Amino acid sequence: MISQAKLSVAIAGFLLCTSMAPAQITRGRTRIGPRGGTHSVTQTRGNGQVSGTREATGPNGASYTNQRAMSDGHYTDTRTMTGPNGATRPSQKSVQNGELTSTKTATRPNGATYTNQRTAGNGQYTDSRTATGPNGATYTSQRSAEPGQLNSTKTAVGPNGGVYNDQRNVANGQVNNVRTVTPPPQP
Repeated sequence: MISQAKLSVAIAGFLLCTSMAPAQITRGRTRIGPRGGTHSVTQTRGNGQVSGTREATGPNGASYTNQRAMSDGHYTDTRTMTGPNGATRPSQKSVQNGELTSTKTATRPNGATYTNQRTAGNGQYTDSRTATGPNGATYTSQRSAEPGQLNSTKTAVGPNGGVYNDQRNVANGQVNNVRTVTPPPQP
């Protein structure tokens, strides 16, 4: 027969093993500036993970948000900025298993836009950029690199229809570069 003491220890051990959650700590603070702007920070740590959020709002209506998280070789960072004139600039970055992925965009109130996407890892790198002006002009750039090889393409199109194109390839010590310019169509 089991003694009372052994039964108590067994029950206490069972309860501790099943009800004890891993430690997790959350802390935060908020500050208000003399002109009415606010800034807040929240951080959470525990269970092998770290996450945080930062937010700021200016008295003129501008805002900024940053969210980050880290765990087991994985990192993410997301940011959003908005100006008082309506311009926005979000960005996202992620790193996992030695590979980086990044996206940045920007939009101006006049309609101009910009996008940049990058990846890097395992000896390879790619970079793609696109910009569009408020007058309809566009610019695109694509670049990729790996050991011993580089490829690059750039294209610009003016609002009047003129086109500039630049292609460059480097491999095995050989460089190949082709540039073309197409004038705008005549009325």
